[in-house]
Order: sequence, then C-alpha cells, then structure tokens
Amino acid sequence: MFYSIAHLIIRVIAMVYIRLEAVCDENIPEQGGVILAPNHPSDLDSFVLGIAIKRQLHTMGKEELFRKRFAEFIFRKLNAFPVKRGESDREAIRVAVSILKEGHIIDMYPEGTVSKDGSLQEPKLGTAFIALQTKAPVVPVAIVGTFNVMSKGQKFPRPRKVIVKFGKPIYFDKHYDKPYNKKILKVVTTQIMSEIKMLLNPDTSQEVNYGSI
Repeated sequence: MFYSIAHLIIRVIAMVYIRLEAVCDENIPEQGGVILAPNHPSDLDSFVLGIAIKRQLHTMGKEELFRKRFAEFIFRKLNAFPVKRGESDREAIRVAVSILKEGHIIDMYPEGTVSKDGSLQEPKLGTAFIALQTKAPVVPVAIVGTFNVMSKGQKFPRPRKVIVKFGKPIYFDKHYDKPYNKKILKVVTTQIMSEIKMLLNPDTSQEVNYGSI
C-alpha cells in the first residue's frame, strides 16, 4: 500500500516536472524475476525507473542511506535494501538473488556507481553474476536526461525532460547450468553494455570493448 501510494504521487509529480516518457516498457516481462540494467547518470535513476514501470521495483541502495532509522523505514517500504560499496557484499547478493527467485523485478547498474559526467563508464561484473546465478532475463535500459535534472553532487533537481528506453530482454541460455568464470562474466557484461549503448546511441555500432574489466 505504501509503495503504491508513493508510486502514484511521485509519478504525477514526475510527469509534470520532468515530463517523464517511458519507451517500449512492454519489453519488460509481465511475470517472473527480471533484472533491469540501466546506465547510471544520476542519483535519481532508481526513482525515475521505479515510476516508469508498472511492476514494483526492488533496488539496491548504498549502505549510508540506511543509517538513520526514519530513512531506513522509508527506503525499505520502497523495496530498497542496502549494499556495501567497494567490496563484495554477500548479504546484498543473497537478497538480490532471493528477490529474483521470488519473481520480482530488481534494477542493477552494470557501471556500479553514478557517472560524474553522464557518460557510460567501465562496468563491473555483478549484474552478469546475478543474471547467471538466477537465470533471470536482463532488460537493458537507457536513461536519458536525468544527468541534466540532477547531476552527481547537485542538491535539487531541475525541470528537464527525461526519457527511459527499455530494450528487449536478454537470455543467456548457453551459459546457464554450466561452470562460468571471469571470462564468461566479461562476455555477458559486454553484451549487456552493448545493448545499453545501442539504446543510448541507436545510430552507432553495437560493439563495445571492456577488455580491462
């Protein structure tokens, strides 16, 4: 109930203030666990993503956001859970896997952190790892405009248009039920990032090389 009411209120505000537009949201499977994998130009991205979709979104939030009791209450009511940044947080991974296996949607940012200039950053391997662990489809997402609304370090959002584009779900069937290593995780990560790049820049090549991951 709390999530539904908050979703409605924030959605109305977003439609007016940032003229939010969701493109191809029908690409999100209506049932089952799904990983939304967006670029990460702003701290607002999870809020924008949550109100751009019909299903309830579960999201990781940096541990610091949960340190005050009231803030923790609000974030948990909004389906957020803490993750320790800069290290392998096994508890956060366990929670993410559990959420997906229960048939819910979670957002995971392959870049791992907010971009300082709004451009794509070199990704981490966490999204690929969770995707192979759970066999959940990955829906690539391009978030366009949130950097102009609220860039990293900015205190208050500006009224700028935001577009959220959803790609077709990606399944990694040939890697399921098989041992995988860092090389396989790089392959999966590169495919996810290629799809995100195509959504952001549809006139450019899909090829993306992150050999130094």
